[in-house]
Amino acid sequence: MIIVRGTAHFAAGEIDRLRPQLNDYADTVRNREECLGYCYAVDLGNTNCLHVIESWRDQAALDAYLADLGDLMNILGGAKMEVVSVKAYEAEFLKTVLGEE
Repeated sequence: MIIVRGTAHFAAGEIDRLRPQLNDYADTVRNREECLGYCYAVDLGNTNCLHVIESWRDQAALDAYLADLGDLMNILGGAKMEVVSVKAYEAEFLKTVLGEE
């Protein structure tokens, strides 16, 4: 499994402006067969910071997704982003730490 973790710092108000488009995009990505999980969250301590966590079946699945980022780039194209960092990690399930899932 491949885990992708990203953080983007936006100018004030940008996340709220982009939220409807990002919600639609996230729904589309979650429906990809090879996507195991895709979510984003606004940082509670900095409402201009967006965290993204993705999980993909394997490297081929991530590569296919990355080759098809046109819709996301269209959404972010006019956004005022100050800093962005996205990293991928190879991972394997160890155990459930808390809860049922």
